[in-house]
Formats: sequence, C-alpha cells, structure tokens
Amino acid sequence: MDMRRLAEQSIAPDGSVDERVAAAVLRRLSRTQLKEYLAGLRGQLRARRVDVAVSGEAGAEARSALAAAFAGKEIVVKRDDALGGGLTVSAGDDVLDASARGYLRATMDRLGKE
Repeated sequence: MDMRRLAEQSIAPDGSVDERVAAAVLRRLSRTQLKEYLAGLRGQLRARRVDVAVSGEAGAEARSALAAAFAGKEIVVKRDDALGGGLTVSAGDDVLDASARGYLRATMDRLGKE
C-alpha cells in the first residue's frame, strides 16, 4: 500500500485533512503503516503551506507579492523582530533567509572557516 498516495487522498480540496477519510484510514493501518501515513500526511500539509517571518509589519504590497509568488498555497505571516530586519520564507523543505540575523550568521560562519 502506497502511504504517500493515501496521504494525498486524505487532503480535502480546501487543503484541510478530510476527517472522514483519515478516520477510515487510521482504523485499518498497522502501527508501521500508520507512521508512514502520518509522515506522508505531514509532507502533504507542509507542501501546501508557506511560513513567512517578517521583522516589523508586513504591508499590503509584501502580502500581495507573496500571494502572487505562492499562488494556491496557504501563506502564514508572523512578526519576528529578532530577525533584525528582512524576512524568512519557508516553503516545504526550502528556506530563504533574507534577514539581517541570517546575513550576520552566514558572515560569522564564513569568517570562522577562513
């Protein structure tokens, strides 16, 4: 049984987990299959969501640009003043760090390697 495909089929068109399908699946899986299914389900949900952390407030223009760049995905924007300026974007396994904190960390890492 392909657990990834089963996880895919458990997602409703609006991006939420179809509780009816998930309950039916959970009743029929062994413990090992359940672990695979839940990992697949987490992956499916992560692929449909984009997490954005911004320093300060995200204005309408920034939100509009994010919506255009990640059309069809749920965009969750949080304020994180610890970034020191800029933003981070996490989409699935990809992370874009365009923050002052990220720049400083990368610079410190490079200096430490020289």
